[in-house]
This record gives sequence, structure tokens and C-alpha cells, in this order.
Amino acid sequence: MSGSAPYPPPLPNPPTDGITSLAFSHFDDESETNVLLSSSWDGTLRLYKKSPTSTIFESTSVQKAAENTPLLSACFGHSLRYCYGGGLDGVLYQIDMERGETQTVGRHDKGISALSTSSTQSSPPSSSPFFGCMASGSWDGSLKLWSTKSPATPSSGSIFETTVGGKVFGMDWVENTLLVATSGRKVHLFDVRKSGEAYAAVSTQQRESTLKYQTRSCALFPNSEGFALGSIEGRVAIEYVEENDITAAQGKKKYAFKCHRVDDTVYPVNAVAFHPGGTFATGGCDGSVVMWDAKHKKRLVALPRLETSISALAFSKGESGGSLLAVAQSYTFEEGEKDHPDDQIYVRTMLDHEVKSSK
Repeated sequence: MSGSAPYPPPLPNPPTDGITSLAFSHFDDESETNVLLSSSWDGTLRLYKKSPTSTIFESTSVQKAAENTPLLSACFGHSLRYCYGGGLDGVLYQIDMERGETQTVGRHDKGISALSTSSTQSSPPSSSPFFGCMASGSWDGSLKLWSTKSPATPSSGSIFETTVGGKVFGMDWVENTLLVATSGRKVHLFDVRKSGEAYAAVSTQQRESTLKYQTRSCALFPNSEGFALGSIEGRVAIEYVEENDITAAQGKKKYAFKCHRVDDTVYPVNAVAFHPGGTFATGGCDGSVVMWDAKHKKRLVALPRLETSISALAFSKGESGGSLLAVAQSYTFEEGEKDHPDDQIYVRTMLDHEVKSSK
């Protein structure tokens, strides 16, 4: 059963076309933490900031990367001012969210489907050796690393690049572990290393997903010991990085389960996001968000169903990490072209019983 309170009103000034990503900020300055960034097919990056005197989020900046260029992905740079968008045209854009100025950082040959910066438990975040580094993955099968420590210049370029042999469909980065999910049901794990000012991503594993159908979403555990994969066929797989070193006696064995199904209809799992405590949320084309306890293999709660597909999810970071869950309601055309509800973004305060691991 659901057993959850309804969603609050949606955020003001939402994207006008498909929402492709959500991300919460996490910077040393607490006033710059838990600002929400979105990207969308309308070509805009949008910032939403919580009012200091309430739980209401306000729209603080809307900037377009380029005319007629949908953005497939987004992430923060070294501050709130400079954000990055991955274009369908293969261009990596840096956008000054205060002045509206756009700079081309670099390019892939095809759309940039994923952008990520390292998530860390470090406090302050700038103490992480990967602060100021960003990864991009593309439908052209390439993975690149970029410096975000200072504003881009026309001569800026990637600081590392490699190929992953298939279209990048999802990516996540925790501490020094970078997860990349690609076409052909392949999963790549990289150890990102820093030597002086140079970065490199060393491939440590390439494996095939235990799921039988195409990967749609992925996310690393907060401790990076494992990851979750969501597929187009209403299933989620839980796998461990060091699978070969884990014995059954330790109770850590990969498994998969069915989800996001209504009667005989099976829906894709568009989004996976981990809470800092280790539980995780999935969002599907059935319009539902469900919280799961990976350790105990249990469903915690299903949030009230929204009007159309869930396209993206993000948990808040910083001191109040995990207390907020951002949810993008946005039709993902799994049933082809048709009339559909407007795109909306909701930020919901999560209750303890919804996110805490069961005993």
C-alpha cells in the first residue's frame, strides 16, 4: 500500500519540454547546498533554491544553452554560478547562471547523455581530490573527463578520454568509482585517479548486466560497494563491485526483482537514486516512485502515483542529506506521440519510515 502523504505543489516555472535530469548542489557554503538544477528538451538549465524561512523552492535562474538545442544532461561546476549542460548536438556547454553567457567547453560526436561529478561524504566537499572534475558520457560511445575548477575558455578541452564500446545510457560517480551503463547491457567500472593536476579513469571491470533487457538507469551505493541498474522491462538489479570476493555467508549476493508493473503492463525504470543511508528510490513510466531497502530486499513505501512518467530523481545532499527528494514528472514517449500532462518538478520532504532501512 502507499501510506504516504501527497506531494506538495509543483515548483514554479517548470521546463516546457521533456525533463532529462535533476541534481542537487553540495558546496562548502551551506547557503549554496540543496539548490536544485534541471535540464530539459527545451534547451534550458533551471535553478531552484529553497527559501531560508520555509520549505518552498523558488525559481532563481533560467538560462538557455543555444537555440533549438535540447539538453540531455546537466551538473554543477565548482560553484552555483557555472553549470554544465550536455547537448543533443554533442556540445558540452558551460552556462553562467548569473549572466546568461554560454561557452562551448568541448564536444562529443553525438548527444551527451550523461554528466556527473564525484559524490563524496567529505566535509567540506572541496576536500575531495575530485572536486573540480566532471565526467561526460555520450551516445558516440566515448567517456571524457573535464576540469571545472575555473570558467571555460575557447581553448578548453577534455583532460582524459576513452571509449566504452556502446551508447552511454547512464552514469554515476561516488568517491573514486565511476559507473557507466551502456548499450548491449554492458556495465563499466572505472577507478578515477589523480596525479598532480592530471586525472585518468582506469578501467577496472567490464561486465554484462544480469538483466535481460536494455539498461535505462543506474546508480552507485553511497559507499560505492555496489550499484543498482534499472531496465526497460520493469526490473532492477542489485550488483556488487567486488562480486567475486563476496561469499554467500556475507549475505551480499547480486539479485534482481520486478517493479513498476500495473496488472499485465510492464513499465521502464527511468530513474534510480540512492539515499545517503543506503536505501534507494526508483521512478518508472507508470508514474510511481518507490523506496527500497537493498540490504533486506524489501519495498519500504510507494509514493502517490503522479499523472505520467517519472523521468528523473535526486536526493538532497549536505548536512540534511536525503531529507528531500526531487521528482520530475515528464512523459518519456514510451507510448509514442500523444497528448500528455504538463512537465512538473516536485520536491518532497521524506519521512524517516520512508527512507530508513528496516530491521
